[in-house]
Amino acid sequence: MREFIKKVIILMIVVGLVALVFNVKIKNISFEGNTKVDDIVIASAIFEKNTDRISAMLYLKDKFKKHKKIPLINSYNIEWLNPVSIVVHVNENMTVGFVRRDLSNLYFDNEGNINEISEKRQDGILEVTGIDFKNRGVGEKIEFTDKKLLNAILNISSFLKESDLPANLLEIRQGFEFYVYIGNIAVKMGDVRNMEVKLQRLLDIYPQIKDLNGTLDLSEAKENMLDEQYIFKKNS
Repeated sequence: MREFIKKVIILMIVVGLVALVFNVKIKNISFEGNTKVDDIVIASAIFEKNTDRISAMLYLKDKFKKHKKIPLINSYNIEWLNPVSIVVHVNENMTVGFVRRDLSNLYFDNEGNINEISEKRQDGILEVTGIDFKNRGVGEKIEFTDKKLLNAILNISSFLKESDLPANLLEIRQGFEFYVYIGNIAVKMGDVRNMEVKLQRLLDIYPQIKDLNGTLDLSEAKENMLDEQYIFKKNS
């Protein structure tokens, strides 16, 4: 009889602890790192169900379930201050370029999403000319009939941003010919072929010509070409 009573007591304690744990809910939540996506949008993705507000459930979901994809957000992580308070650290997608539309600038990120529309010009963001698309809303993905064109634009603009090359303009001419302008240097990139090779050659060569004024032709860049084989024509 004593053994039975002991088991009942232990069971009651366990049930009580479980009930206590699952009765603790998130009361305080703050966000850091998001400048373009509202707190409410992120919170709605994290707390999809009422049960997600329970600390234990959220902890398990955060640790063992893949995070839901949020437009304009690359990733996020949850920092636990205590069982009822968390901080959500947000890593937004990187803005890599913009297109002028009437009096506005449509900024897009490294995944091709429009993440801001503003009349202001942001420093250090590449302007792209020679293209047009119908999208007008923040959060919408840029759509082109030719996916290779979009991929090339994103690859070039993302590479220039990540490599800290101070380019100010990406011009797309007829026939999808790409030109990158860095200060007084125009770089002829040609079409979409071998674009990764061309970008790497630009990164290698730029320190040698950054103070010059002219045109660097990388349109025929190949993997095995040496830097000195590329043609640079000074402006007269």
